[in-house]
Amino acid sequence: MKIMQLVWLSLLIEILILAIIKPIFVSFEFLSIVSVSIHILLFTLIILSYKSKYNWIFLLAFLVRISFMIWDIYGRNIFILPNSEGDAIGFKDSAVAISENILLISTDVYGGLYAKVMGALFYIVGPQLILGHYINVLLSISVIYIIYLILKMLEINTWVISVILLIAAFFPNSIIMSAIFLREMIISFFVILSLYHYIKWIKFGKTFNVFLCILFLSMASMFHSGVVGIFLGYAFGFIFYKRSKEKFRFSIKSVFVFLLICVVSIVIFTQLQDTLFKKFSEVEDLSDIYATANSRLGGSAYLIGITIESPRDFIIYGPIKAFYFLTAPLPTNWRGLVDIFTFFSDSILYLITIIYFLLNRKYFKDKKTLIIALTVVLICVSLIFGIGVGNAGTAVRHRSKIVSIFLVLLGIMMDAKRKNLVKKNSKKLLKK
Repeated sequence: MKIMQLVWLSLLIEILILAIIKPIFVSFEFLSIVSVSIHILLFTLIILSYKSKYNWIFLLAFLVRISFMIWDIYGRNIFILPNSEGDAIGFKDSAVAISENILLISTDVYGGLYAKVMGALFYIVGPQLILGHYINVLLSISVIYIIYLILKMLEINTWVISVILLIAAFFPNSIIMSAIFLREMIISFFVILSLYHYIKWIKFGKTFNVFLCILFLSMASMFHSGVVGIFLGYAFGFIFYKRSKEKFRFSIKSVFVFLLICVVSIVIFTQLQDTLFKKFSEVEDLSDIYATANSRLGGSAYLIGITIESPRDFIIYGPIKAFYFLTAPLPTNWRGLVDIFTFFSDSILYLITIIYFLLNRKYFKDKKTLIIALTVVLICVSLIFGIGVGNAGTAVRHRSKIVSIFLVLLGIMMDAKRKNLVKKNSKKLLKK
């Protein structure tokens, strides 16, 4: 049995036991502490029994996230983690309210589907908030593990895998998002599952993987509509990639179909962005996020004079908005230490990936098709998010949903370059 399947199965068994013994307990906090502590021990034993050179990365990533989780729950009087107020508190309150009155699950609640899922869980086992946090930790580790499975499936060099796993394990924003009560991790989990099956389809050509790819992406979009932009990238692959030739092939008919999908999508996202991205309209200043103030000032807003209200605006300004969404706050927009810290702890990964792609394109011959496929996916989803996001604070939070795709792409590019250089050096040695 695969390692994370065993982890989730053991947690499911714990949840069933908690549901049975729930009536005899008064203090759900004590019960939650005990149950989570037991599972932390189980997870550690499972990881240590896993014969892999990477198990120490998974274990350290897990322990770091557990430490941040404990801090977010019990250390808030000293320092409040970024993003752990506002939505995080609202989602908790909604989940607890649903656990006390399950009929609320059929109504509109703050936090939407995520709050309802957690509320249903709390209804079964009691309002165990620590368990809610802990599930996010496990989702985060699962994301790292699936990244590993993708790179292993693609026969990526072990050194490259180690580098990518280390980045995934200790990327600051991912650690924080996995420790607090937000929906980002469950979205990231379904996104990487979807990507796993998309790449598996490209590699093996099985139709069932197309079904699973779309299914998991649909599940991610149920928690946040913005990730639907990924589907445009997938559509590019589904329409143009020819498995028999292992290359993209274009025809008038296929180009027309894809352009039609793009036009319809652009019209929908430009005309209905207030509905689809209503959360984005509430600007989060970076100073609010890191200083934990709850005001919604626009200090970290960028491209204030640019608005996208039509397909024409999208074509002209979309790429600019997408770039800023991925890289803000750029040095030209720095206002203080908070912006500088955010850039070097978050934005720089996306910027480095973009620069690496541009500078090393000539080395990507062996993995060209896959790199193009993932690049198109990232361009599409970044364009869609770029429509609705207009400030660095919000961008930091929402691009965490697609960081796993960037890491997979970076790993593939690094491996392609390495293998290309090895081939060139081998040819030089043979000539000598």
